[in-house]
Amino acid sequence: MQSMGIDIGGSGFRMGVFDTITGTLQGELHHHQHHAPISPQTLVEQLRSSLENADWSGPLGIGFPGAVEQGRILTAPNLGADWIGVDLREELRSHHDGRFALVNDADAVGVAEYRMGAGQGETGTLLTLTIGTGIGTTLHHNGVMTPNLEYGRNPHPRLKGCLEEHISAAARSKHQWSVKQWAERFQEGLVYFENLVRPDCIILYGGIMEHWREISTHLSTSIPLKAAHYGETAGALGAALMAVDELNSLLG
Repeated sequence: MQSMGIDIGGSGFRMGVFDTITGTLQGELHHHQHHAPISPQTLVEQLRSSLENADWSGPLGIGFPGAVEQGRILTAPNLGADWIGVDLREELRSHHDGRFALVNDADAVGVAEYRMGAGQGETGTLLTLTIGTGIGTTLHHNGVMTPNLEYGRNPHPRLKGCLEEHISAAARSKHQWSVKQWAERFQEGLVYFENLVRPDCIILYGGIMEHWREISTHLSTSIPLKAAHYGETAGALGAALMAVDELNSLLG
């Protein structure tokens, strides 16, 4: 089955159609840039325009950078407070006739990696960390995902502020840290997550993973630590997969 996925981030969104059996992108992954914070009205207009141009009526999944529940935005730390309470599913319903799944963006990445990427074959508890504007966290336990965890918003164990303020890719950019300097700070967060969740495996995802060979020399865990299999398509792919899940659940 083919399904469309949209991955919304702090600096834009990506949109593509995927074969949900193989995980392959069908055609191009379209990029749309914006700058956070961005108002709901502005982003909704961009999404509506993109959906109109795509002329897509099949399953649709959207990954949003915050906690979501039944189509409604609960948190939006990187896009702005105006998003709280917005029913994004309702805002877009008139522009899409098919099934529409709205999910946390990090959960979408975690689903893609668990089912088709670096998490394939892993058993027990798997933690996927999405390193970007913030730190997304996705937890699978015996095949079941717990949504909207947002552990990256937890307080840093030693420094003022939350974890993602100190160990995200955005923090690296802000402070102009080298890969080594960032990895040394990320190690502290990695220890925190390992102690918090006690996972059997951790997968790291994000643009900074292009430096994985160097990063891995500065990180240490008592469990397997893996680089994600997918690159920029992961979030959109995961959202597309979750859209099919929702369709199947409705069809019984």
